[in-house]
Amino acid sequence: MNERGRGAVMMVRRHAPWALWPWLVLPASLTAALRRAYGRSDTPQVLLLGSGRGVARQEERRHLRLQRGERVFWREVLLHGGDAGRPALWARTTVPLRGLRQGLLPLTRQGTRPIGDLLFRHRRLRRSAIVIERRRRQQAWSWARRSILQRGPSQALIEEHFSHHLPAWHGRGRR
Repeated sequence: MNERGRGAVMMVRRHAPWALWPWLVLPASLTAALRRAYGRSDTPQVLLLGSGRGVARQEERRHLRLQRGERVFWREVLLHGGDAGRPALWARTTVPLRGLRQGLLPLTRQGTRPIGDLLFRHRRLRRSAIVIERRRRQQAWSWARRSILQRGPSQALIEEHFSHHLPAWHGRGRR
């Protein structure tokens, strides 16, 4: 997948808050870690902001090595602990349409379920290095991470932006 291997972290750690660090470098499911942090099995809850099929964005084309005009399935969500006005994070998943035909079609049917439950059940799932950076989103700066999950020839780009409403770290939970 990449020369750094599974679970590697490539980052811009400059002044990342110490309390945020375990969340940024977690190689396993954020869903499981959020469940543990919230202390309830019915969390995190998902607010679906949108999903559909469209042309890949320039950054997505670069990370997934897609051709101009290549189509993708995308999904944007907020994960929260019961109050959608206080989300823990915003996430976007992007999958080339050809990947849907090669085993990732269930991603299009997640609705308001966390995608981590589906992705991290598969033992053959491989994750690229996690890239951590400070990003601008909706006129504010936040810490974000992105990685590519791969199962066979299929890839999914996962981008996660953490909010200041993120609960305190309580361990990674189960895979």
